[in-house]
Amino acid sequence: MILIADSGSTKTAWVCVEGDKSIRFNTIGMNPYFVTKENIIDELSSNLPKEVCKDSIKEIYFYGSGCGRVESQQIVKDALKSLFIKAKICVDSDLVGAAIACYGNSSGIVAILGTGMNIGYWNGEKLETPMPSLGYIFGDAGSGAVLGRKLIQAIFEKRVSQELIDLFQQKYNLTLAELLDRVYKQPRPNTFLASFVPFFSENISNKELNKIVGDAYKEFATVYAEPIAREYDTNTIAFVGSLAQVFSDTLSNNLNQVGLQVKKIVASPLLEMQHFFSQKCKNYT
Repeated sequence: MILIADSGSTKTAWVCVEGDKSIRFNTIGMNPYFVTKENIIDELSSNLPKEVCKDSIKEIYFYGSGCGRVESQQIVKDALKSLFIKAKICVDSDLVGAAIACYGNSSGIVAILGTGMNIGYWNGEKLETPMPSLGYIFGDAGSGAVLGRKLIQAIFEKRVSQELIDLFQQKYNLTLAELLDRVYKQPRPNTFLASFVPFFSENISNKELNKIVGDAYKEFATVYAEPIAREYDTNTIAFVGSLAQVFSDTLSNNLNQVGLQVKKIVASPLLEMQHFFSQKCKNYT
């Protein structure tokens, strides 16, 4: 059996593959910046399907947000190794998983637009990332967390119309005290901020919301995507993440202005990763 994981900050999608059979399940997001080794062990112990025998897992491929650094990868590896003692374990960034899903052994620019954002160039074998991923405070342009942060700032600093403020509060009834508590005292503030993305999609015709989205993807295109395209002499980019689908028109328009075309958008990369690794499963059937 092979176990494959696509982990974001909000949730982790898993598939256990053996021959033509597969078992899918979900857990919380396992970004090691926000969860501990013990959190991961507890979550998997509670949610691993009964049909999945731990000792039957021979290989694990875990691709997750926050797993770009060796120190972070080790947290996840240690947790998985304590549960799947016979498995060979590979932990790498969610961007590597996205690249495998979008390109396989081909090459091109790949980006993730979900709760967080990441972007790099996949050369067909490994990821080349000239820019570090700095998270939702310093980076993550166009991500759900940053869109939520920009919306909250605009609402509470009254930089948008009273009509939009009233519309927001009718839906969320969020006080300043509750906001500060969720962001500065409670776990997963990035996930909390990203939870406001539906407000954009539900009111997409609102000009003020459109400007927030447009500005975010203009920054993504000019600051992040265009320099990589220039460095690697390519004009195509592929995306993983629900936001790339939801805001595909705005995203494409801003990318077109810097000479880039959207090649592919994959809302969830797990199926494509499953296909890529399916050949390995035949070794254990």
